[in-house]
Amino acid sequence: MRRVFAETLVELGREDPRIVVLDNDVDLTTQSALFRQAFPERFVEVGIAEKNLFGTAAGLAASGFIPFPTTFASFVVRCALDQVSVSIAQPALNVKIPGHYIGGSKAGASHIAVEDLAVMRALPNMRVADPADEHDLRAVMRAALAVDGPVYFRVSKLALPQLFDRAHTFEWGHGVIIRGGVDVTLFGTGMMTHACIAAADHLLLEGISAEVVHLASIKPIDRELIADSVTRTGCAVSAENGTVLGGFGSAVAEAIVETRPVPLRRIGYQDEWAHSGTIRQVFERYGLRAVDIVAAAQQVLAAKRGKPVVVQAVR
Repeated sequence: MRRVFAETLVELGREDPRIVVLDNDVDLTTQSALFRQAFPERFVEVGIAEKNLFGTAAGLAASGFIPFPTTFASFVVRCALDQVSVSIAQPALNVKIPGHYIGGSKAGASHIAVEDLAVMRALPNMRVADPADEHDLRAVMRAALAVDGPVYFRVSKLALPQLFDRAHTFEWGHGVIIRGGVDVTLFGTGMMTHACIAAADHLLLEGISAEVVHLASIKPIDRELIADSVTRTGCAVSAENGTVLGGFGSAVAEAIVETRPVPLRRIGYQDEWAHSGTIRQVFERYGLRAVDIVAAAQQVLAAKRGKPVVVQAVR
């Protein structure tokens, strides 16, 4: 996905000379070095100085450029949140912010961001997206350029299974029904949509028809699709590679409680910091696997039917 990000960035750079990429000494890791090689005159290296990274991006945006300050998600929401908030989001400057090293990874605890979706969706004027595959990522990046204002989108380090084809398009505030169902809705974003699909396969073996909905656009979120889906199924599970507190699961919960209240379980990090490890290790420790989505679906189905629900203790 990082390679797809970098290649798309170069492609967009050829189309629009206003695009400028900024880096804080991570261009090899994010692979934005491809842009540096293609357009050295439009590549700004600020060094290990995250506040300057976003302050400079704000200045370039105010001068008519379209900056992509490229860094790790943890640096966006921790090291430079004041600059992102006051210098970019508040004046609604045209800055596109890719967040790398999102969710669980082997990068080390200080470099793992599970709170980025929650923080960024709380900023007025900021659009937020979490794409599910390479075609979704390309479409999100093009849609980011099509709107005037700040955008935050996630870039996974992993190679994700293909969900869409090259003709795929992304629209802000619109989700996609990946698979229809009548018993329970599985709402996924980013790489977790693939886990929802796997969970739906498991549930089908038990005679349970699960609707899988992919919501790459987290802010704005497709409230109408969420309401329509849970009206059909009567219960839901959300799944994200991030914290459920204020993140994607909260966005889904807000839409459900304000439109069509139904039983809901949120799969994600439950108010805890993420430890470093492989995706397999992290997902097992924090309950983000397909089998955990299946268990959550069984719980909301029981709640829908008025049966007692046994909820496991938070890890």
